[in-house]
Amino acid sequence: MRQQRNMTLEQLSAASGLTKSFISKVERGTSVPSISTAMKLAESFGLTVSQLLGQDQYAGAACVVRKNERRAFMRPGSSSGYNYEMLASSKQFKGMEPYIMRPPLNFQDKRVFEHVGEEFMFVLSGSVEVELSGELIQLNAGDALYFDSHFPHRSRSLGGKYAELLVVVTRM
Repeated sequence: MRQQRNMTLEQLSAASGLTKSFISKVERGTSVPSISTAMKLAESFGLTVSQLLGQDQYAGAACVVRKNERRAFMRPGSSSGYNYEMLASSKQFKGMEPYIMRPPLNFQDKRVFEHVGEEFMFVLSGSVEVELSGELIQLNAGDALYFDSHFPHRSRSLGGKYAELLVVVTRM
């Protein structure tokens, strides 16, 4: 990219804040840049990291998942009892993960989930009980819950019937 744009190592070094020797090592393949370094290089060229690495700007920018194409994971009977269907499995470079979730009918054990980011739950059908930091919250069809997902949480379907929720999880 540097050579295509007729830039010297010195010019790219000044634009990116990286040393000439490091840039040279990256170009020769003897050093692999971190994501933050790749971001500096990409910014120096006015590109995204994906474009710098040769991916088409629009490849993976959008995905359509038909109802019969949803990929399921953690099927009923697994250790956690949750059933998820991925709603954007082929979308690249996601800032969020959308799912259809069917919580188990009972809490399987004392296990709770904690992870970085935020979580949004919207009850599509049925009723669900969400335990969030020890507090029990009942949600019915049409209700929503948004929370910081680093708080311990878990959920279960109520009324002897599996509830169905739209769940969106961010990584930030």
